[in-house]
Amino acid sequence: MAEFKSRSMVISFDNLTSLSERILDPKTRFLNFLIFFSYILYHTGCKNKQDMSMKNQLIKGDCLEVMRSFDDDSIDAIVTSPPYNKKGLKGGKKKIGNQVWKKFNIDYNEYGDNLSEDDYANWMIEVLNEMKRIIKPNGSIFFNHKPRRHNNKVYLPTDFISKSDLTIYQLIIWNRASSPNIRKDVLLPNTEHIYWLVKGKPKTFKNNLETEFNSEIWNITPERQGLHPAPFPKKLVENCVLLSTEKNDIVLDPFLGSGTTPFVCKELDRFYVGIDLDEKYIDISRKKLDE
Repeated sequence: MAEFKSRSMVISFDNLTSLSERILDPKTRFLNFLIFFSYILYHTGCKNKQDMSMKNQLIKGDCLEVMRSFDDDSIDAIVTSPPYNKKGLKGGKKKIGNQVWKKFNIDYNEYGDNLSEDDYANWMIEVLNEMKRIIKPNGSIFFNHKPRRHNNKVYLPTDFISKSDLTIYQLIIWNRASSPNIRKDVLLPNTEHIYWLVKGKPKTFKNNLETEFNSEIWNITPERQGLHPAPFPKKLVENCVLLSTEKNDIVLDPFLGSGTTPFVCKELDRFYVGIDLDEKYIDISRKKLDE
């Protein structure tokens, strides 16, 4: 007797005959149809419910814990800027001697920004890898950070980005054109970096940008400090969203802050998800969205 073998089963002609008789039986066919139809309804309903729960949400919580609850490949784009660990880099001390205005110290309500540099780098790597898991294969991550200086040494974000599982697709230079920090021994540090990170080939819509932003240097005036110590400029977020998404795509900001990312998404007909540890910034973002 001939047999067909696979890794999971052995099927003989006798078995096939018996199987075909059961499949052809009307009651069996009807029962199988009901089971299959119920399966499709259940899983389609769950998916739709889950997709809807991801749209236009502001979530209070630790960004790592919240992102771990998201499905793989569920986000179209991420636009964010994490805390820079400036106090942690300097041993927990504020250094204002070289600053023109004391108000430019960055202090958060719920976050100390005071990790050891090794702990900070490890945290950033964890965050970046979680972003990679949830971003779609053709999605984009715009990660705003900057070179930081301490004890005559510059600490670059690439020190930890290069240890993550993400790929730097392009480096965008944000030219702020000004800086509150004036030192006689170094050039004016008036730029920040926007790392365009991906896990595959991203979809791009360069023609959506104004001509002046078609290069990798973006001249954008920073927002004034207000209810948040380091607000995102609206134009910067707008560029990132237009460059990488279409209408009804889902955009995440895991370090929500004052809510510029969801505000821009609402204006551009994108869905948003924002996460922040501080209820104060969640409230600020809600008020901004209600304006």
